[in-house]
Amino acid sequence: MQSVSLARAKIQAPRFRGGLIERGDLEEHLYDALTNRRLVLLVAPAGYGKTAALSRQLQRLPPGCAAAWLTADEEDDLQRLLSHLIEALEPLDPPWRLAPEALLDLVAQGRLREAASALIGALEATDSTSGVIVLDDLHAVADARVFEFLGHLLEGLPQNWTLVMATRVEPPLALGRWRARREIAEFDETALSFSRQEVQDLWRHATGQDDPERAGRLHERTQGWAAGLCLGLEASEGSAATAPKDTWHNRRHLFQYLASEVLEDLPGELQAFLLRCSLLAELTVPRCEQISGNPRAARLLEDIERRRLFVSMLDSEELTLRLHDLFRDFLEERLRRHHPDEVPALLRLAAQGETDPVRRTLMYLRAGAWDEAQQSLAEATPDMIACDAGAQVIRLIEQFPADIQAQSPFLAYARGLCVWPQYHYCTVRSVMEDAAAGFEAMGQHDHAQRARAMRALGMFCCGQMAAARQLGQAVRARPMDLETQTLCELLDCWYEAYHGPVEGPGKRLAKVVDLLAQGGSAYLWLRCQTRVNMLISRPGVSAQIQRLIRGARAAAGDGYWSLQANTSLAEAWVFLWQGRIAELKAALQRIEEDSRWLGQPPGLRIRLLALKVNYQVICDDREAVRATCDAIAAHVALLEHSGELPLVYLNVVARASVAIGDWHAVRMHLPAFHVEVDRENPSINMFLRTFRAQLAMQEGRTGEALTTLRELAAGTALSDTNGLDATVRTQLALAELAHGSPAAAWRALEPLIEHVTASGDVGQVLVTGLRGLTELSLAPWGGAASKEGLAALRQWVEIAQRCKDGSLAPPRASAAQDGNLSARELQVLALLAEGRSNKLIARALGLSPHTVKRHVARILDRLDLASRMQAAEWYSARLGG
Repeated sequence: MQSVSLARAKIQAPRFRGGLIERGDLEEHLYDALTNRRLVLLVAPAGYGKTAALSRQLQRLPPGCAAAWLTADEEDDLQRLLSHLIEALEPLDPPWRLAPEALLDLVAQGRLREAASALIGALEATDSTSGVIVLDDLHAVADARVFEFLGHLLEGLPQNWTLVMATRVEPPLALGRWRARREIAEFDETALSFSRQEVQDLWRHATGQDDPERAGRLHERTQGWAAGLCLGLEASEGSAATAPKDTWHNRRHLFQYLASEVLEDLPGELQAFLLRCSLLAELTVPRCEQISGNPRAARLLEDIERRRLFVSMLDSEELTLRLHDLFRDFLEERLRRHHPDEVPALLRLAAQGETDPVRRTLMYLRAGAWDEAQQSLAEATPDMIACDAGAQVIRLIEQFPADIQAQSPFLAYARGLCVWPQYHYCTVRSVMEDAAAGFEAMGQHDHAQRARAMRALGMFCCGQMAAARQLGQAVRARPMDLETQTLCELLDCWYEAYHGPVEGPGKRLAKVVDLLAQGGSAYLWLRCQTRVNMLISRPGVSAQIQRLIRGARAAAGDGYWSLQANTSLAEAWVFLWQGRIAELKAALQRIEEDSRWLGQPPGLRIRLLALKVNYQVICDDREAVRATCDAIAAHVALLEHSGELPLVYLNVVARASVAIGDWHAVRMHLPAFHVEVDRENPSINMFLRTFRAQLAMQEGRTGEALTTLRELAAGTALSDTNGLDATVRTQLALAELAHGSPAAAWRALEPLIEHVTASGDVGQVLVTGLRGLTELSLAPWGGAASKEGLAALRQWVEIAQRCKDGSLAPPRASAAQDGNLSARELQVLALLAEGRSNKLIARALGLSPHTVKRHVARILDRLDLASRMQAAEWYSARLGG
């Protein structure tokens, strides 16, 4: 999402082409600190040469010592700073075991220690003998969480790594502990100031003349302050001599005085160019041309660099300069004083040229361009959410003035999109109502329609099905864009799942996929995919889910990791439904890995647990079922309880508990249904009645159970979700048998047997549990059961028994040799063993570096290794010959 040039500018150590002299004592002590201490602090006011000293020293690190540089700025909160640090470490190919984006999610959840631990693990496993991380300009950061995170990072930092902080003020860290351990090296303004001899050397280097007397006066006036020295060399001797006496006692006054002299000595064109370009963090020809309106930007930038006007260079294919903070602040202050009317328009121009949506929005906010800032954020929000950056969207919303936050439909809509993946459906319902009203008042018809459609979906998920349907029909009565049409079809798909017709969900889902295929964004594919597995028992839905899977994978490409993981989850439900249990087992392993890689996002995690418990029921692994049910219940406790979702997952828990005969768990969870059950959801109500009937059977109240189950069997086809029909029919058959009516039992079971035999979708009966299926297969049917039907029933038991025994699918012959790696993972491993970087592997295989990173994590997980070097050794020992 972020601008490549922006990332490059922040994660490159600046280069200073000229004007630097040898500073033997400082450089010797700094080198020793960088190679021997855990923490190095450079704390001094602006202009003391902290950046120059560190930049120079990084070039002198010993071979094998890795280095990462990050320049902080006032826009950096912890998530943003951490994302840039991850980018700075990228050339080192750290073997991440957690997706870098997931670190940002951990931070958003307040789990800073876990995020720091993941970063520490990656540093520890990096194939470098030692390493240095430099955080420059750390004083610019206002987010207190940054320093809490850095405290955790320092605590666990590998012994061969050093953390360097350059700042104007001492950071709020527990420095006393590190001082007591003698693991910190500190450089203050005294250590960084130029000595008299160094000033003489600097004078000689800059002027070509040896004049100890004038150099001495300059040293005396500046007290060795680097910025004052540089400007003193540029300003005329007369200017320095006539400066007000008190100017020399205040560094900022001195800088402003001398900078004024230097600026006014420049050609007028260059002065105007510098003033207007001071609003840019990095100076490139296109950006400077845009904001200054001067077509000679390239020549003027070269002139600035030649004059060494307080700039550093960044390595780039195009000329990129960065103004020193002091000089940029001086120029911007003068711009605001002399040309105040131009500043808002210039900031708008700067924002328009910014490709990073976060920085662009912040620039508009700085300009007070509230409308443009809202529009910028609104356009970026869907893709940011698809890239797992929803927390960052919320932080941007919070930077708007309070009255705009309260009134803006754009911000309300963005907030609603952000909370949808977190299942806060009642919040979605509320904020989308505000958004729709606001858009309507602005005459933004398409936006208003989209907000209404989202509100209707939120209402539906809060249990207000009839009201949601009514609102959806009102939206359909007016013109709709593609996204609104898609959302309305999705709403009708869910409504018809509960209220009919039986074929409705399959037909509606087909239309959803058709519309998505016309250009749906990655975010829209993700939004339409959630929980459709609940409808898989309805005619035609399985085929449409498979279409959805193919389309979502095409939309995700090599990125959008949450979409990829959710797509794999949808595919795994298809495997379950079709009885492809060996493939389901392999898919579960992959999704577990994906979930860990993504930092165990709660939305993905609870749906994965629901799938996992069904697999465990099929395998009759009762202890595993109980543990997973407990995990689901713990997640349910954290859900918004005004909607239907808690009941959906408690339903999964109760059904699994019944399947393994855990009646204590069933009794424990049933009260929640009595309190929270939503009478508008027929499927939930039918499951509740089924659980009561099953409990009645267990307690010997067979007549009561029969009455309920017979009533349910007459209507389950219309509201069949989550395998409701199979559950009711198998339980009714057991109840009829207990009542001594095998013919009635077979009449209950026969439609299910015929349906499963015709479709091959055996999963719906396997999840009812081995215990019940075995009882049915061994029942004294007499002449009531058909020979073919009994054979099918016994085949189901045989499949379930093989699942329990673990004998369903023998392992591949080569599994021990290749570590169960996929063909693609073996390709990646082979190239890794050759010493190729992620970037080169990506180029060789036609993948993105991010995808290669994910493959490396999977390789290390499956082989139980810690580093790329260990993986290379594993490959050489087993497969390299």
